[in-house]
Amino acid sequence: MSAVDPLESLKKGQDLTVPALVLRITPYRDSDIIAHILTPSLGKLSVLARHARGSRKRFPSSLDLFDRGSARLTRERNGAFGLKEFTPSHSLKRVRDDLDKLTLASLLCETFDLLLHEESGDNSQQVFEILDLSLNAIDEASDLKGCLRAVYVALSSLTRHAGIIDLADAPPGSKALATLLDAIERFTERRLATRSTLGPMLKKIAAS
Repeated sequence: MSAVDPLESLKKGQDLTVPALVLRITPYRDSDIIAHILTPSLGKLSVLARHARGSRKRFPSSLDLFDRGSARLTRERNGAFGLKEFTPSHSLKRVRDDLDKLTLASLLCETFDLLLHEESGDNSQQVFEILDLSLNAIDEASDLKGCLRAVYVALSSLTRHAGIIDLADAPPGSKALATLLDAIERFTERRLATRSTLGPMLKKIAAS
């Protein structure tokens, strides 16, 4: 028996609830949000969350960056994806309370958002798990070195998955991380907005 295509359920007008990670949020109109979310079955999606900045019942966390939880999806009349409800399972509190952790988690989400294609389900389960585990590793890390190690592992896996560069045999470190980020920027032809904050962090580690 063949597996049911989740997109077919949405095309038939049925809601679909899936695990999701919030990669990016953009305020839209008075109270709406356009969010980029990563799901294990549908890959990355752009979704419109109507009244997300005003409904605590449907969006208890107001739909924030790094949120991990259950997303109830629907199809808008114009064919776009709508997000009717998002229930967070955990919110990475230590990441939100620590500037270094917040910056590194933002770097990960920015990179995944840039490199992943919309509605591509190829290996999306694996990619979802890489990001989910890495964000949790940053949240739980006891020091900055542990946070940077989690970022390196995630970006190394993502760039290998995307066919950009394979550093599987390279020892982790600041040089290897810089090589990964250089390759990502060449591939996307744009500068990562969060990269400029890495320099002070690496100096902090070298001085410790």
